[in-house]
Amino acid sequence: MTLHVPTLVLILVVGFGLLTVQLGMAERGALNRGDLQRLRWGALAFSLGFGCFALRAWLPPAVVLLAGNWLLIGGLGSVAAAVWRHLFNRGLPVWHHWLAAMAVLVTPWVLDASTPVRAATMSSVMGGLLLPSAVVALRRGWRAERSFRVVALMLALACAMLWLRVLLALWWRQTAPAQGEPWLSWTSIVFMLAFMAVLAAGFGFVLATFERMASQMRELASVDGLTGACNHNTTVSLLAHAMERARREGQPVAFVMLDLDHFKRVNDRHGHAVGDQVLKAVAACTRARLRGSDVLGRLGGEEFALVLPATGATGARHLAEQVRLAVEALALTGDAGRPLQVTLSAGVAEAAPDDTPETLMHLADKALYQAKQQGRNRVVVADEWMRHSTLQSVLG
Repeated sequence: MTLHVPTLVLILVVGFGLLTVQLGMAERGALNRGDLQRLRWGALAFSLGFGCFALRAWLPPAVVLLAGNWLLIGGLGSVAAAVWRHLFNRGLPVWHHWLAAMAVLVTPWVLDASTPVRAATMSSVMGGLLLPSAVVALRRGWRAERSFRVVALMLALACAMLWLRVLLALWWRQTAPAQGEPWLSWTSIVFMLAFMAVLAAGFGFVLATFERMASQMRELASVDGLTGACNHNTTVSLLAHAMERARREGQPVAFVMLDLDHFKRVNDRHGHAVGDQVLKAVAACTRARLRGSDVLGRLGGEEFALVLPATGATGARHLAEQVRLAVEALALTGDAGRPLQVTLSAGVAEAAPDDTPETLMHLADKALYQAKQQGRNRVVVADEWMRHSTLQSVLG
C-alpha cells in the first residue's frame, strides 16, 4: 500500500486544527494554563503551515516554502515553550530563542537550493530545534505524569524521523537519477510521519495536563493550604489506616496533639499575617523532625497532630519533646520587627488494640488538656485514668 502525501498533509491540517479547537475550549474552561496556551499557538501554527503546503498548487512556490516552513518552525518553538513551562514552570532559555532565530534565517537561504539539499537542510533545522524538547521531556518528563511519557516518546520519535529524512535526502541526492526524483515521495512521507508524532504528543500533553490537575485537586482536598500539613479529614483517615495496619502487624502506633500556647494573643497583638507566618514556621519546624512514614496534620486553628506508626508512647513523647524545644527556640519576629516567642503543649497517646481513631484522639486531647492545666509548654502522656475517663465519655 502506498501512502498518499496530499492525504497525509490534509490529515495534519485537520488534526492540528482539531487540537487547536480542543485547547481553545480548555482555555475557556478550567484549564487556563500557560503550557496549554503555548501548545495551542503551536498547533495553530502547524495547521496553517501544512495548510500552505496543501495549497501549493495555487500559491507561488516561494510563498509556500517561506510561510510553510516559518510556521512549522514557530510551531516547534511553541511546543518547546509548552514543555519548558510544564516541566520547569518557566520560559525557554535564551539560547533556544537564538536557535529559533537561526532556523528562521536559514529558510530563505535554501529557497534556490536543489530539492534534496533543501529537504536535508530544513529537516536538520527542525530536528535540531525539536531535539532539546525531546531530551528534556525524556529526562525530566519521565518522572512527571505517566501521560507525559507518551509526550516524551512521541517527541523523540518525531526528532528521529526528521533526522532520518536528512539521511534519506542526502543519500538519494547521491544515488537517485535526476529524472523523477523517486526519493521525494519517501522523504515527504517521513516528514509527514514526524509531525504526526508531534500531533500525538499534543494530545498526550492534554492528557498529562488533566492528570496533573487531578493530582492537584486531590492535594488541595487533602492538604492544608497554609502550612502544607494534612487537613483534618485526611489526618483522621491516615490515623485509621495506621491503626489498622498496626493491628495486623502487631506494631504500636501513637497519636500526638500539639497546640500553640496563647496563640490568640499573637493574632491580637501582631495581626493575622504574623499569626499565619508563625503557623507556617511551626509546621516546617515540626516536619523537619519527622520520618517519612510519620504524618503531620492540622486539625484546625493553632492545633496540629502527629500520626506516628511503629512508635510507642515513650518514642512519641521523646519526639514531642524535641518538637516542643525546637518551637520554643524559633527566632520569630512580630509586628514592627519585635522579637516573638511561641511555645506549644502536647498530649501523647498510644493506641490499644481495641481503640478506634475517635478514642485515641479523645485520649490525646485529654493529655493535651492536662499539659495546659499544668502550666503549658510541656508534654503529657495519657495514663490509665485518662483512658478510663475517655472510654466512659466515648461510650456514653
